[in-house]
Amino acid sequence: MSRIFEKTETHVQNMLHVLESRRPGSVEVLAHDAFAEIDSWDEVQIRRVSEAARVPDEAILGCSLAGGYLWKSAPPTLVVAESVSVRRQHFTLLHELGHHLQQTDPDLGEAVFSAEDTEAFEDAACDAFAARVLIPEDLVTESIDSEGLTVRSALALHRQTKASRAAICVRLAAELSAPGVFMVLAPDGTVNFAASRGGIFPPARGSDQSRNPLITAALEAPGSDQVIARDNTTIWYSTGHSSNRLYGQAAWCDGLLLALAVEHGAAWKKFSPPQANTSHRATDAWDRCEECNLGFRAKVICQKCGEARCPNGHCQCRFAKDRLCQECFLLKARSQFESENSVCRDCAE
Repeated sequence: MSRIFEKTETHVQNMLHVLESRRPGSVEVLAHDAFAEIDSWDEVQIRRVSEAARVPDEAILGCSLAGGYLWKSAPPTLVVAESVSVRRQHFTLLHELGHHLQQTDPDLGEAVFSAEDTEAFEDAACDAFAARVLIPEDLVTESIDSEGLTVRSALALHRQTKASRAAICVRLAAELSAPGVFMVLAPDGTVNFAASRGGIFPPARGSDQSRNPLITAALEAPGSDQVIARDNTTIWYSTGHSSNRLYGQAAWCDGLLLALAVEHGAAWKKFSPPQANTSHRATDAWDRCEECNLGFRAKVICQKCGEARCPNGHCQCRFAKDRLCQECFLLKARSQFESENSVCRDCAE
């Protein structure tokens, strides 16, 4: 999941400046066909891997998206998992290009190194960079009409650009004036992607939001062209905690659900003050660790990713600590590698 950090916007502007200094005029070209443009470059190469059969939509392979950056290869390689969504592939490719820029420019690298959480900051910057390239500023301005920033803004950008829904979430989350979150949800109410700004943590990929009153109402009208709004929207986390009540909107977009929730200042309402002290706690919050397959009662929440931490200390932050095997291109725990070998034990046999 993607969070907008305080210094992300300035950092992304610097990334765009570095790109323009290396490849003048490339930003506009990349927005139309990133694959064709980058294929003509010598400094990086693109490698497509077939992951559609086993990587869920918007799933993690090497980063927050279905892709990876192999900086040790010559030239460095931008790995993109093939999927049915061409829009998502372009977002992933540009995300990986963001890693390349930060890894090869000293000033950008120093900015990442000085961040409090280097991995999260770099990954968030990659998301924001890809979204900026795919969605020009003038279109964002047009989408935020006299009503202000609403879920209709996301629908408008989906119609007018080649950007994926994930890219649109990241781009518009950066425009939020109050703490809030944009989400893409599957027809069963589980999260495919989420981006947040402010004090709200984005819900984890795959988390069930069907008991969120806003999502419940939207799921009862699948495929509807109506925008649904609720003042008692709540985001649920695997710890069993929910957010405070939020002001939310949701609308269907080509089979998936787009949702926006903000703490206060909802553009579609005349008055929307914060609804403090309205969070909930489930009586029995159980989770299962993806690292050690341990079922546990969720008691400790990670302050970085906002998700439950198992008794062995694992949480969603584990993805920043895992390694990408350069043979099978799967994300695996460091214990599955021999010392600093870049190939996992399974592939090395």
